[in-house]
Amino acid sequence: MEKNKSSLFIAMCAAAVLFALPDVSAQQPTNPPTGAGGQTMSTTIVEDQPEQVTLVKKTLWQLIRNGGLMMWPLGLLALYGFYKAGEQIYAIVFSNNRARDQGLVTSLNPHVMPFDDLIGKVTSAVKQHEQAAFPRMCEAALEQIYQGKEATEEALIREGELQLSRLKRGLKPLQTVVTVAPLLGLMGTVYGMIASFQSLGATGDKVEILSKGIYEALVTTAAGLTIAIPFLFIYQWLNHRSDEVGENLNRQGAALLEKFYPSVGGEANRENEAQESAKLGETAADSEPPMT
Repeated sequence: MEKNKSSLFIAMCAAAVLFALPDVSAQQPTNPPTGAGGQTMSTTIVEDQPEQVTLVKKTLWQLIRNGGLMMWPLGLLALYGFYKAGEQIYAIVFSNNRARDQGLVTSLNPHVMPFDDLIGKVTSAVKQHEQAAFPRMCEAALEQIYQGKEATEEALIREGELQLSRLKRGLKPLQTVVTVAPLLGLMGTVYGMIASFQSLGATGDKVEILSKGIYEALVTTAAGLTIAIPFLFIYQWLNHRSDEVGENLNRQGAALLEKFYPSVGGEANRENEAQESAKLGETAADSEPPMT
């Protein structure tokens, strides 16, 4: 189920990016009229006239084809980035929910529920949200619950660090995409420039050949930057959200530990006071003379 949600999110992101990209337009000067045999017709210039320019629109697919062979690894890198971004957004944003974790802590009442029921509730939460960090912390804490408060607290801290490092480690592929995409684009531009200058020895209009080669070479740089910049923002946002998840784990872990091992003056004293008040009420009721 989680894989299906991740795949759907990736497809939606890819479609949004493809539809958001505008068509690329280029200006191309109009060729002078030619006569029979392909010879240029001689005309008399009466007055200076501005050169006519036509607007040539290129689709996204044509632009990708003009980029050359280096566009293929850039495309694969973009797909890999979409996959990892969708996977981490689901793991960090949707799976780790503060309200759901707080509800789990509230439902775990060791003074009312048997230990087997506590284990069953935590196991059910782990199965329902496999990417969530806090249910696994609860599972690790319940395994050490009979070893004392220090062992339970140590289990909470250790499992919390493992889960948070797992979330942070999942962001490494996005950092790789941000780093590698501009380098691949620059490498494609360098190779395109080399090919353009090599073609200067061919017959024909050298200016046109050089300008066309430079134009095609710069497409890879633009593609690399177009891939890297959005994923940089996604990486920074997910990194910030993972820090918030870490703060929530500390807060909910402390609340869980307080439930099983109340501090002095905390829940234990409140329960004792409630029991003593109930006993005093019963004693007072027994001491009162019966009404006639």
